[in-house]
Amino acid sequence: MPTRVPSDDELFDVIAKEALVDRATLNRDAALEDLGIASLDVISVLFEVEERFGIVVEESELTDCKTLGQLMDKLKARAEAAA
Repeated sequence: MPTRVPSDDELFDVIAKEALVDRATLNRDAALEDLGIASLDVISVLFEVEERFGIVVEESELTDCKTLGQLMDKLKARAEAAA
């Protein structure tokens, strides 16, 4: 599957589904901790992002991400680099 750069909305949808978070509460400035998104949730998001968009990212690359925006920017940067 070719790598595709997802939109913010597409990533919000994946994060809401995989982390079991209300989609309406998601915004780029939201802290992962405040949303209750733990490392296991991030791993679920990574699996789904890889399947849907062909983006391969190791969890260790995301350890410095504190907000949804930071997480999404890393995923998009990886997609752009691979595209």
